[in-house]
Amino acid sequence: MRRLVSVALLIALVGLLIGCAGADPDLDQNTFAPEGDVARMQRDILIVWVLGPAAVIFVVMQALLIYAVIRFRRKKGQELPRQVHGNNRLEYAWTIAPAILLLMLIVPTVAGVIELGRDAADDALRVRVVGQQFSWTFQYPDLTDAEGKPLTVFGLPGEVGKPSTGRPAELHIPVDREIGVTLESVDVIHSFWVPKLAGKLDVVPGRTNSMWFNATKIGSYSGQCAEFCGFQHADMRLIVVAESEEDFEAWVADQLEGGGAARSGAGEPALVSYGE
Repeated sequence: MRRLVSVALLIALVGLLIGCAGADPDLDQNTFAPEGDVARMQRDILIVWVLGPAAVIFVVMQALLIYAVIRFRRKKGQELPRQVHGNNRLEYAWTIAPAILLLMLIVPTVAGVIELGRDAADDALRVRVVGQQFSWTFQYPDLTDAEGKPLTVFGLPGEVGKPSTGRPAELHIPVDREIGVTLESVDVIHSFWVPKLAGKLDVVPGRTNSMWFNATKIGSYSGQCAEFCGFQHADMRLIVVAESEEDFEAWVADQLEGGGAARSGAGEPALVSYGE
C-alpha cells in the first residue's frame, strides 16, 4: 500500500510539473520567468525575501529534529534522563533571531509593496481595459483617429459548447515603457492576469481599479481571466504583444487607418456587438 501511495504521489507530481510550461515557451504562464519589472518584484518579494528564508529555516530545523531523534533515541534498558528546564541562552537566541530576521525583511518587502501600489508614471501609455463575458476590450484613450475617436481593440468570445473557438484580444504595447491600466467590468467580477508581466487584479462592476506594468523583452505574453465568470470562462483569454517603439507606432497607424482587426472609435466597449 505504501508503494502504491508513493507511486501515485510521484505521478501526480510529474503531472503538476508538466503543467507548469506550455508547448509554446513564448506563450506559457510561468510566474517564475518574469519579463516585466512588476512580475520580477513580485517574484523577488515572495520567493527571495519570504519563502527563501522560510525554506532555509525549515530545512535546518528538520535536520536538527531528525538528528536529535536518531542520536538521542531511547535504548533498551536505558533509564529516563534527568529532567531539566530549558536553556535560557537558547531560548533568548531563537526568540531574538526571528525578530531580527523579520526586521531585515520589512525593508525590501514594504518598499516593494509601495512601488507596486503606486500610480502609473505621467508619461505612461494609458490603456482602458474592459472585461465582459467572455472577452476583453482594450481602449487607448490617447491614441485617436482623425475624428478624435480612441483606438479600440476587442476580442471575440467563443461559442457555447465549443471551447477555445474565440479570438483572444491582443494588447499591443511598446517594450520598456510603462503602461498605466484602468480596469472595468460591465457584468460580473473578472480578474486581469498576465503572469509574466504582473500579478492579477480583480475587475469589479461599478468600480475602476488601476495598475501599472511594463515588458522588458520583446515577445508575446499569454494572459487570462483568473476569476470564474461563467460557463465560457476558459475562453476569456488575452495576449500582450510587446514590440519595439517603431513597430508599435506602425501598428497604431495601421489600426487607425482600418487596416487591422482592431477598430478605432468602436464606441463604449460595453456596447460592442460581436455579431457584426
